Amino acid sequence: MNNPAAKLFFVLMMMLGFRVVDAQSYHALSGSAYAGVSSMYNNPASTANAAYKWDMSLLSSQITFANSLFVVNQTSLLKYDSADMQFTNGLRSRYQHTTLDINLFNFSYNIDKNKAFAFALRGRTYNFIKTAPFYYTDTISTTESFLHLNKVVDHLEGYATNSAWIEADFNYSQVIRQNKNSRLTGGITIGYMRGISGAHANVQRLSYSEQQNNSNQLYYLLTGGAVTAEYSQNYDLYDSTKSVGSSVKSFIKNTVPAFNFNIGFEYLVRKQTEYDKQPLSPTNYDWKIGVSIMDIGVNKFNPANGSFTARNPAINVNDTGLLNKLQNVGSIKELRDSLANVFTTIDSINSRFSIANPTRLIISVDKNLGHHFYINGELSVNFFSIQPQPKLKTRELNLLTITPRWETNFWGLYLPIQYNTQGQLWVGGAVKMGALLLGFHSLDFYKAFKVGTQTFNGGLYFVLNIHPFDNKVKEAECPPF
Repeated sequence: MNNPAAKLFFVLMMMLGFRVVDAQSYHALSGSAYAGVSSMYNNPASTANAAYKWDMSLLSSQITFANSLFVVNQTSLLKYDSADMQFTNGLRSRYQHTTLDINLFNFSYNIDKNKAFAFALRGRTYNFIKTAPFYYTDTISTTESFLHLNKVVDHLEGYATNSAWIEADFNYSQVIRQNKNSRLTGGITIGYMRGISGAHANVQRLSYSEQQNNSNQLYYLLTGGAVTAEYSQNYDLYDSTKSVGSSVKSFIKNTVPAFNFNIGFEYLVRKQTEYDKQPLSPTNYDWKIGVSIMDIGVNKFNPANGSFTARNPAINVNDTGLLNKLQNVGSIKELRDSLANVFTTIDSINSRFSIANPTRLIISVDKNLGHHFYINGELSVNFFSIQPQPKLKTRELNLLTITPRWETNFWGLYLPIQYNTQGQLWVGGAVKMGALLLGFHSLDFYKAFKVGTQTFNGGLYFVLNIHPFDNKVKEAECPPF
């Protein structure tokens, strides 16, 4: 942001140790028997109901944006040399949420027609920024004008949180009960995690008063507020004199291990008729109902040297003096030292901090309409708010998704309609062509290629999936009676 008008607030929000590194919303695959190993990210019980005995995801990834914090003018994905970023206009609360995951060489294997196990390697990150309401317009050109117009709000406030980790998942699922009309499976997934990036910045109740000097010029005195900034220690271990491999090894070695737990159940039911007496299988059900609790766990991080909490502003700290102190800040230590003359109380953060995973309840109902047509409804209910007190947390953006689809083992067309936790309605789309599935959370993505104002909402995903050794769709055996 080149405009200095909001620098007082923006610098505090974006420089307080918040570091972004490079989550799970493959909506097209929800409920699909052809989702393979990827299905365990929504329900650990689903691998026993996979259409194939072997399934391998060579590479998959997805990224999701939900943003009302800023816009970027005069830019596109192909032209960004004249880009200009600014806050969105008006008096409003603002947010920016981004999730990203990357999955490599994941596989599932059905031991027999009733049991399956799977293994997955994943990298995941959740990034959140949220502010209390403040006023901004593109006509603001100075810090003083920004502060003057924001006298209408009681205080400036906001936070930023980042949690990123690598994860090895071990999944097991099996049939619990089965007869000729129904099939109940259960599954668990245990993940071994290493938290590779954790960061948090929080500006609380930052208030000021408007004053006038002898020359009738306005200035602003800081009257209240507190600031917290912390990030994970492993960032400080980077050594530019060492090789990339050595630096990565040191980066990961100095992370804290933790565990992630997932549990789920899936129920398939099919009405037998005189004309169709085939046994129930993963692909010929009438209804499939899934219930799961995902991502029970926390990532833990050792704080970097310099992490701090500051409160109780000193007397006679004005806006010009504060900006001058922050102007050349390049590290969290320098920020702490600069604020030592602004706040009367500064406490170092030395104890390990935790950020909870996006624990949530997922309920999925899938209806087989026949002739390869299906419709899936999925409700995802987060257990946590991402408000920073009293515990740091992450959450998924998913809330309610309806996905009509037409698919065979080779082809697939999908139309996910999503209403997310930020109140946004996205109409997406996806296509499957053999091993490759490509999808968009919002079909407005094409606008990113047109020069104009970009709001960065939506996202995309892809899956490269194969079925080695045996690509025949499995059928269930008729249970004995």
